[in-house]
Amino acid sequence: MMRRLTVSRLAVVAGLALAIAVPYLGVRRYYISLLALVFIAALLAVSVNMLAGQMGLVSVGHAGIAASASYAVGWSVNQGHGYPTQLLLALAVTLVVSAVYALTSMRTSGIFFLMVTLALGMVVFGLAYRLSRVTGGENGLRGVWRPPGVSETWQFYYLCLAVLVLVMLALWVIQRSPFGLVLRGIRDSESRMSSLGYSVAAYKFFAIMISGLVAGAAGVLSVWHAEFVSPSSAGFLRSALTVIMVILGGVGTWLGPLVGAGVVVWTENALSTHLERWPTVLGLIFIIVVLFAPQGLVGTAAARLRHRRSRTRS
Repeated sequence: MMRRLTVSRLAVVAGLALAIAVPYLGVRRYYISLLALVFIAALLAVSVNMLAGQMGLVSVGHAGIAASASYAVGWSVNQGHGYPTQLLLALAVTLVVSAVYALTSMRTSGIFFLMVTLALGMVVFGLAYRLSRVTGGENGLRGVWRPPGVSETWQFYYLCLAVLVLVMLALWVIQRSPFGLVLRGIRDSESRMSSLGYSVAAYKFFAIMISGLVAGAAGVLSVWHAEFVSPSSAGFLRSALTVIMVILGGVGTWLGPLVGAGVVVWTENALSTHLERWPTVLGLIFIIVVLFAPQGLVGTAAARLRHRRSRTRS
């Protein structure tokens, strides 16, 4: 067990060291920007993975929460507000939208939770179109600039990496806390946890709020990365791709969202420049992973390593 933990920690440290060294390895600016986009997509996938892995709740509407934070930043910029006001407004909007999500879905589970979050995401998408005085309608909001300290591509890359690492560490701590244990208990049996005196709806509410805050952080980084926000950022496709990231990497795994985000973002941005039908390629990758790695790329790899170690010991 100690050896397994040591190897895992060394692998994580080595990967983090490589990520930190990327801008100094002569990597082109385009690929550094693409890696930053991977980190942002992974952050949104982490928010979905938290609910899916800890509670078995799959959200197909988290792109709506992220887009709400993006629009808060874009609107604040157009009003001439400074960066502290932008962040405070994004936080306030994220909390309000996350609370609406939580209050609406905290008494549901399974397919009902999925459908409720899908409906809420479409509501945000519709409002982004309808409230054109605030959101710019189908034209979106332009003129969003990154803060001075992270205006350069490599600086923003490090910001995205730092936020992703801090969020993953925070969720790792939550997962191993008494709160995380209760969430896993609710995932296994809501009726049993309810009979033990736990308020299942309240725990779901706070879990969705935490997940929404992570999605909001992804939304802020996203609008700073693109320097633009449009209704497509709240659309069903963005939420669906986020769920695909989680499944490709492995539901409930720590590094799964990052690996899944890498596959999806590379296919969507890098491969699409050479191949028009990139969604077909992504669909084939998804089918292959589901058939041959049902636990996701990271989950299946970890399971095989555990199986090999057990066979070696025996």
